Amino acid sequence: MERVCIAGGLRSYIGVENGIYRNLSAEQLGAFVLREILYKYQVPEEDIGFVIAGNGVGAGGNLTRLMMLEAGIREEIPAMTVDVQCGSGLEAVSAAAAKIECGLIETAIAGGFESCSTKPVRIRNPHHPDYMGNENYDIRELFEHGNAYRTAKFVPGKPDELAMFRGAEDVAALWKMDKHRLNRYVITSHERAAKAAKDRELQEMIAAPCFAYEEKGAGRKMFGKDEGIRPDISERLLNRLPMLIPGGEYITAGNSCLTHDGAAFVLLCSKEYLTTHGLSKKAEIVDVVSAGGSPWRSPESILPAIDQLLARNHLTVEEITAWEYNEAFAVIDYLMEEKYGKDCGRYNIFGGALAYGHPYGASGGIIILHLLEAMRKLELPDMAKRHGQGKYGIAAIAAAGGIGTAMLLKA
Repeated sequence: MERVCIAGGLRSYIGVENGIYRNLSAEQLGAFVLREILYKYQVPEEDIGFVIAGNGVGAGGNLTRLMMLEAGIREEIPAMTVDVQCGSGLEAVSAAAAKIECGLIETAIAGGFESCSTKPVRIRNPHHPDYMGNENYDIRELFEHGNAYRTAKFVPGKPDELAMFRGAEDVAALWKMDKHRLNRYVITSHERAAKAAKDRELQEMIAAPCFAYEEKGAGRKMFGKDEGIRPDISERLLNRLPMLIPGGEYITAGNSCLTHDGAAFVLLCSKEYLTTHGLSKKAEIVDVVSAGGSPWRSPESILPAIDQLLARNHLTVEEITAWEYNEAFAVIDYLMEEKYGKDCGRYNIFGGALAYGHPYGASGGIIILHLLEAMRKLELPDMAKRHGQGKYGIAAIAAAGGIGTAMLLKA
């Protein structure tokens, strides 16, 4: 079967929770980026075979279909929502590519969208076994008794809103991670992201114009930007932040990403459609691997996914031009460097989620777009030159519940 082509894509600016997108629903934000893609690439609506997108904390239902209708796209086009939490966007692109590769459709738009600012509060049904027996539906008491929650349950047993943080803490302790190194990953991520913003290196992938809001009491308007970037972050500040887990030693609000809003999609098509319609190819999707790991140590799940991807395609680390992985925690940077070498000049070269943020369902689309630009910018590694290869790139995510996904692209 012929490989699926990525013709391009766009993302929104990434806003912090209750920031630039605080009054926009996930479907409204996603609809804006979706419309911009159709406009930029001039693909007729009737040619889109499917819209597949990830969403992790939205209102449920087929939110991608709602987003598509919000965008004013013709109702004959089918849409599907994927929820693998952090890995949703990458899995959505994988699903869309599979449909094209099988010949079911010729084109698709895939990626993800998320709004932590407008996500609903979820309330357990009194018949659910996790219900705590409190009949009072005052929302504050519901949270106090554990019957209202913001974070889905990822592992068996008692519900735990801190499950992801505990997993990262356990991984850090198991690998005996150095806290100074964790801080350095955070600082590097912000420095790289700040430089990319200053040099406008990612501007071509930003859907514009962006929404603005009036800042309270400041008498000025705040316009679109990636809000999480802190160019002046320092180790002194990071060392002052409290631990997120009671009794913990590693995980703080500084070395884990915050909660965010954003949307990112790519335009996928067959080679025949690409040629016929005069689109340019950014890359081909070579392979995708999803792998399970310990649900109690979910950051580690990125490793078996990458290992299997490299092995299945007979590639070594030294042959990969660029890497983009979702650094939801600095712990993941540590794992990547320990496992795949210290050539950090090819890892997240524009900064990662520690700086930009992690709008769960959108993150897969974001890292694919960043990877495409990194592959364009970086030179072939020496090993790839010797083997006469093209440029390979890997996008990878560790998701809640212990599911790792890794995608191999070739430019």
